Amino acid sequence: MSRSIESALADDLPKGESPIAGRLLYQTLQARGLPFEPIHTGGGYFALWLELPDGEILITDDDAQIARPAEFHSTWVACFYRSVEDDIDDEPLEVYIGDGTLSHPEDTAACVSAVSAWLKARQPPHEQHGSRNSLLATPTYQLSA
Repeated sequence: MSRSIESALADDLPKGESPIAGRLLYQTLQARGLPFEPIHTGGGYFALWLELPDGEILITDDDAQIARPAEFHSTWVACFYRSVEDDIDDEPLEVYIGDGTLSHPEDTAACVSAVSAWLKARQPPHEQHGSRNSLLATPTYQLSA
């Protein structure tokens, strides 16, 4: 039986099943209050995605995949893509690119910290101290420490 990407990220694993690399990343992002969702990017590849009012963040590994076995994880890559309507710059902004020297848990922690810090830095100063996060498309989420 194959499982959906959503199940592989969030559901309990059957005994003997190895987790996919994106599972730890997804669960760590969720624990921080960052509502990333899995998205199919084509050809059997998946990313974690967060919609923002002015664009989106996609996180994958360095081969554009979150669904490979965790034991084969190399590094996370998080990029911000501006909305099509915003003609300022069509090149993605690199939010985090691991250097490939960290373990899977270390790289995951570093990626989540970088994404959290980047999002927090984009908040207006009056919203950085415990109020709702205006940068997320759904303002009911808050960044957690």
